[in-house]
Amino acid sequence: MNKVALSAVVPVVSFIVIAVFAIALGYIFYQVHHHSSFGTNGVIVIGMALLILTPVIAFLLERRTEK
Repeated sequence: MNKVALSAVVPVVSFIVIAVFAIALGYIFYQVHHHSSFGTNGVIVIGMALLILTPVIAFLLERRTEK
């Protein structure tokens, strides 16, 4: 693929991936908050898990690939 086409495709694909992730995460938060017994606390726990586990997993994967 030439550089001009790639420079147009990469931003569009990244935008689509981020939009799908955001919509899916919003749907999960909505369902947990409104349709489960966890309510607000469930949304807080999911958010905290994402906040803490994302850098931990990235660190472990980076450390594993350096060896």
